[in-house]
Amino acid sequence: MNVAASGPERVLILAPYGRDAAVAAAVLREAGLDAEVCPDIGAVRRECEAGAGAALIVEEVLQEDDYSPLARWVETQPPWSDFPVIVLARRGGGLERNPAAERYGRALGNVSFLERPFHPTTLVSIVQTALRGRRRQYEARERLETLRGAIHRQQQDQTHLRLLINELNHRVKNTLATVQSIVTQTLRSGGAPLSTRDSLTARIVALSKAHDVLTNEQWAGADLGEIVAQALQPFRLGMGDERVLTRGPKVRLEPKTAIAIALALHELATNAVKYGALSASGGRVEFEWALSKGRTARELTATWREIDGPRVNPPTRAGFGTRLIERGLAADLNGEVRISYPIDGVVCTIRARLDPSDGHEPLAPPARSGNRRPTVSSSAAAPPPA
Repeated sequence: MNVAASGPERVLILAPYGRDAAVAAAVLREAGLDAEVCPDIGAVRRECEAGAGAALIVEEVLQEDDYSPLARWVETQPPWSDFPVIVLARRGGGLERNPAAERYGRALGNVSFLERPFHPTTLVSIVQTALRGRRRQYEARERLETLRGAIHRQQQDQTHLRLLINELNHRVKNTLATVQSIVTQTLRSGGAPLSTRDSLTARIVALSKAHDVLTNEQWAGADLGEIVAQALQPFRLGMGDERVLTRGPKVRLEPKTAIAIALALHELATNAVKYGALSASGGRVEFEWALSKGRTARELTATWREIDGPRVNPPTRAGFGTRLIERGLAADLNGEVRISYPIDGVVCTIRARLDPSDGHEPLAPPARSGNRRPTVSSSAAAPPPA
């Protein structure tokens, strides 16, 4: 009987001697199974490619014919497939009785042996077991295809999202540049002092730099060290790293917190240049932060300190910079910010609890910057009102 149809649960029969094929096919069909007779190994391979549930092959074929075409197909099966082959052997038992069995197993993979003569019920049982295993493989294939489809759709969504985020970042950056230009032109035409124009422009630039750091991280947060480095980089130029020192472990911040700290550091550094430690030739500033374990969350403590600057006189009123730091930063951190004015230098202390969703890293040794002591970025001070 020749192959007449295709189906995922067909049992392919290769038994070209006598009536073996006809008898086996009749037994399986009587049990309600789809059995197809193949004339040779090449036909078995072709029908496997078309779709089949198992193969039933007499051992004589494997001994006398070249079964490498089927072996090559078995070797190149997709990951979900482990095609079952049932060999009708002339002798059973262990490898000592049938040493060729090991060779068949290596070449054809998922091989079961059924010794002849056999009872029809035994044949039906072993074939049904092989088909049940094949069905599970088909289920695995469907799940893999579903998973691949979901992954592909997710990748497309992520690509689309990245495009949208990049476009949004580009537009926000352009908007900041436009705002800066409008503010500059407005203040200039309105006769505002040059210092006012420069101060406002510098604040917009500081905001833009923080935005750049967050953009590089796809707005999934930012490393505190990177935020500090970008905020203080303009103040380190021309002064040297030894005058603006920073130190602290890796800490990831949510976007709102990162922007607030960047603006606060800009105000502190600006005041240090105008009135504080960075206005004196031998003065310097330090900004250090650390993580500690609280009862319910990790706690961030950061300290800005001016050293060897001019004598500090506490301000009589709070300027914009001071209000931004003490009120705005505290609100964005959901924490506490204090500025004190010891005679020997301004000190700003920041305390905040970090939400685990911020993705901050565990307690770690301080990061190092340059060839001096551990630093991650640079820092400045906050003197009288800005």
